[in-house]
Amino acid sequence: MARATPAADLPWGGPLLSRTDAVILAGGLGRRMHPLTQDCPKPLLPVGPWSLVEHQIAALARAGVGRVVLSTGYRHADFAQLVTTLRAKGVDLTTVVEDTPLGTGGGLRESLRALPGAEAVIVLNGDLLTGHDLATQVDLLRSAPPSVAATVHVREVADARPYGSVLTDRDGYITAFVEKSPTPPSPTVNAGTYVVRPALLDAIPDHGAVSLERDVFPGLAGHGAVLAHREDAYFLDVGSPAALVRATHDLLLAPWPGAAPTPRGESLVLPGAVVAPGARLSAGTVVHADARIAAGTRLESAVVLPGARVDDRAEVVRSVLGRGARIGAAAHVVDSALGTGQQVAPGENLTDALRPEA
Repeated sequence: MARATPAADLPWGGPLLSRTDAVILAGGLGRRMHPLTQDCPKPLLPVGPWSLVEHQIAALARAGVGRVVLSTGYRHADFAQLVTTLRAKGVDLTTVVEDTPLGTGGGLRESLRALPGAEAVIVLNGDLLTGHDLATQVDLLRSAPPSVAATVHVREVADARPYGSVLTDRDGYITAFVEKSPTPPSPTVNAGTYVVRPALLDAIPDHGAVSLERDVFPGLAGHGAVLAHREDAYFLDVGSPAALVRATHDLLLAPWPGAAPTPRGESLVLPGAVVAPGARLSAGTVVHADARIAAGTRLESAVVLPGARVDDRAEVVRSVLGRGARIGAAAHVVDSALGTGQQVAPGENLTDALRPEA
């Protein structure tokens, strides 16, 4: 297993693209990620040694972004320490706070107002990881006619049912956005990264909650206002505990381009964690600070958050253990997520379960 201290600094300040800025939409409640988001905003959950937001900052740096606006809402005060740290590392970071949830369109509206002089703005949802070429997507917008308000990263997938689909014409313009459906009209899906001109503000209502995907883009589709950037690259909506497990596995075993620098291997033990000899850690397991893993345990694709404890002979498979959670001796936890302080009794079997914080 690897033991590592996270790199001292995230990369920042790559080859600057003229007036390229970014917005990270991080204001959502994260209900699909319960119980892990009951006491932590989803964008601050860790994928390896870095939060989701830090992975996004690393990808934006790789694309040469100059300024970032972080749009927060739920538990916005929890972002303060990270914001201070990122600014100290040289990130030109501004925050806006949604007093009430504004959706992707409303959050973008307030963020664009905080970016005077912007020319091209990369827009990321706070739970999205992507390995596609952001700079090329920016260039597509820059070279497009002024009537094009946005470019959307799209790609084909084997099963489009979990995603919103898009239809395009022969010139690459998006003609329709279709919500998730058991019978998608196309294998081409919206992969969730947008590059927009500030003029998109004109298409967003001035007040209230708005969805880019349901309210704004469908009205622009078919009018030559939205271009598809096609690229079959890694992307993952880290919206559930299972997706957090998947992202952590991928980071250690097959990291996507632009991921924050992290040691590769079957497992990663972060500073302050204690793993007893004889414990078996595999398949992208990460053990965070102050966690304790006893002898004779087996952890496979497990995410063990700070202060959690796994007692002797227990097994944890494809699961997330919240802060201070405890797994009793000889217990089995599979495809589950435990909230802060939650416990599994010795010998108990827990499968396909979400347990809220204690």
